[in-house]
Amino acid sequence: MNSDKSPRITILARIQTWIDGLQKSWSEGGRGKRIVKKTAWIGGIALTVLLVAWIALRGFLLNWAFDKAVAKLDRKGYSLQCEDKGFTYLFGVRLQGLSLNHKKHIDTLPGKTLFACKELAVGLNVWKFWDIGLSGFETKNLSLDLVNLPNYCNYCDLLGNDEKPEDVKTPQRDPIVSLFRQLENWIGKAPNHLEMSGTRLSLTDTTGKIALELPNTLYRNEAINLQLKATSEKLVTDAQRKEYRRRRKNDNDTLPAIYRKQIEFVMQGDLDKDDLTGHVSIKPANKQKYVSIPLVLNGLGFQKAEFEVSELGESFGAIHADLQGGFMGLQVDDERISDTLVQVDSAHGRFVCDVKDGFFELDSQSTVRINQISANVFAQYEGGNNPKYALGLYMPRLAANAFFSSLPVGLFRNIGIPKATGTLEYRFQFAMEHEKPRDCVLESRMWPSSDFTIVQWGNVDPRMMNGSFAYTYWDKGEPVARFQVGGENGNFTPLESINQDLVRCVLRSEDPDFFHHQGFYMDAFRSSIAQNYRQKRFARGGSTISMQLVKNVFLGRRKTIARKVEEILLTWLMERRSLVSKNRMMEVYLNVIEWGPGIFGATEAALFYFHKHPSELTLGECTFMASIIPMPKKVRWFLDSNGCVKSNNGHFRALKNRLLAKDSGSIDTAVFQVCIHPDAWNRLKGPAKKREDIENPLDDEAEETELPLEAIENEMGVIDDRSRK
Repeated sequence: MNSDKSPRITILARIQTWIDGLQKSWSEGGRGKRIVKKTAWIGGIALTVLLVAWIALRGFLLNWAFDKAVAKLDRKGYSLQCEDKGFTYLFGVRLQGLSLNHKKHIDTLPGKTLFACKELAVGLNVWKFWDIGLSGFETKNLSLDLVNLPNYCNYCDLLGNDEKPEDVKTPQRDPIVSLFRQLENWIGKAPNHLEMSGTRLSLTDTTGKIALELPNTLYRNEAINLQLKATSEKLVTDAQRKEYRRRRKNDNDTLPAIYRKQIEFVMQGDLDKDDLTGHVSIKPANKQKYVSIPLVLNGLGFQKAEFEVSELGESFGAIHADLQGGFMGLQVDDERISDTLVQVDSAHGRFVCDVKDGFFELDSQSTVRINQISANVFAQYEGGNNPKYALGLYMPRLAANAFFSSLPVGLFRNIGIPKATGTLEYRFQFAMEHEKPRDCVLESRMWPSSDFTIVQWGNVDPRMMNGSFAYTYWDKGEPVARFQVGGENGNFTPLESINQDLVRCVLRSEDPDFFHHQGFYMDAFRSSIAQNYRQKRFARGGSTISMQLVKNVFLGRRKTIARKVEEILLTWLMERRSLVSKNRMMEVYLNVIEWGPGIFGATEAALFYFHKHPSELTLGECTFMASIIPMPKKVRWFLDSNGCVKSNNGHFRALKNRLLAKDSGSIDTAVFQVCIHPDAWNRLKGPAKKREDIENPLDDEAEETELPLEAIENEMGVIDDRSRK
């Protein structure tokens, strides 16, 4: 059956038919050939006319555009000058002796010449007349000096707009995505050839001055080669001087009037403007061994750094990026991190992330590698009325010896690096909502294999606590007390000879789950996180008695991240392998901790405050002694003018309430009306007493004291004003 409808001819078929006809006409020398020749002649003539017109008029157009810019800047209070204007090649503009001066300049301040350039050459790419861009950009001795002081700003007048803004409501867009689109558009229109020599940029404000120097910068055919030198000069405030002296414990230590930091390096690599991918390497400049980055962190430096962007673009309304890179020969010399130089041979990572306004996610396929230690990381943030936070880290099973040997040199100066057999596996998880910080999820766990064993300890062997040992207490860099922890010390009291009420009160105050956990009390950590988050400061620590004991016996008392990491690792090793029994740990703890200014151990404290042996203390007296552990040097704050415990003493009251909540039926509340002995009160009112029975002081490596000891509240914890690590 035949159809009345003719077959449909597609557009591609029509174009192909037209091309075939044109080829046939051209080969036969017919009408098509004459049309093409005619069109070519007309186009050539038109192009020639346009080029001649451009060459004839381009000088006039350049002067007209420059004069217009001069007039516009003059209205804003600036003087634009140029010694010579000309052209290079067909569509290139060259300006010599270009400068922009501020007419309202104050003679006593810098910044009269806002912009200056010895020579500026710009090439235009007009072949895409619908999207004209730069084909080249060259400068010599370009300088830009910005000044913004309370009574003078040399660039603020340029920020205004002569035209009245249109009152047009535009739809609200994601600011991060919009910024990325602008950046993508700007880089896409950047010239394929950029060469700058002797470039200098600076910004001076009330805090100081930041300057950038680019001696040589070259970008050609996606290849990048530049040298950068950045200098920061910050004015030191009185508050900074005060904080410096407080940390140094010495009023004679002074700071210079200006902090001066500098970074200099050479960067080489490649950049694809179309998809914003590329690879760069950063090396020291001028035959230096390290690239120092003091602008980020004091003492941060590296021998070489490499970074690669393999994917960067917009995906499902967010910016998706796949980045990787790292450092070789990384080192950190900052007193907040460690009191010694921290070194890492190799630190690399791969980060796959998505970012948009109010949202950030680091995909779990992201990895971080430090020497031989490799771990998957995950992070997420969701903004809004109820922000949510999440962080995860997983280290697959790794040989224990490889783990310990990969720990950064200098980060474990006190305990050293042990050697071990077997394997280790680690996982960390954290999640929290803004409105429910107490319900946060927190898990930190290390799994050793069944054959895991420490075959050689570093500088510290926790098993030394099983016998008698020498203990030294440092304060402000000086050994304040040194004594034996054992039977040869007359003030040493075995655990069985100490009133169990004192043990109970100390546990309730410091570590309720001490006899059940393996060094870490996660409920206390969760409570600390919640309290610190609510108060937006470090108001409460989370150390257990095990951690406090390790810190006091083996580690320095200076507040550094390295000391805290050592504390955690040594506590885990000691508790996980049951190297010291819980009873012995509690016994040592009660005999070495500070119970007041220059008062150490339960025996000295009981004799000092109540003229009693630790076995003779009442429940109220035990409660008082346990309540002062977090702030032993501030014991006078807890007492009234008669030497009795104040009714508004928060630590004492909180501990009393916990005891009553647990054993309210068997406790007479009158026992909590506690007054110390008059002799003790008279001595406390005088100057702080320093022990004079120091024997064989240790070496001269003095460390700052960390006081007070960290106290851990249970779920009924009290909010205090302590600030400890």
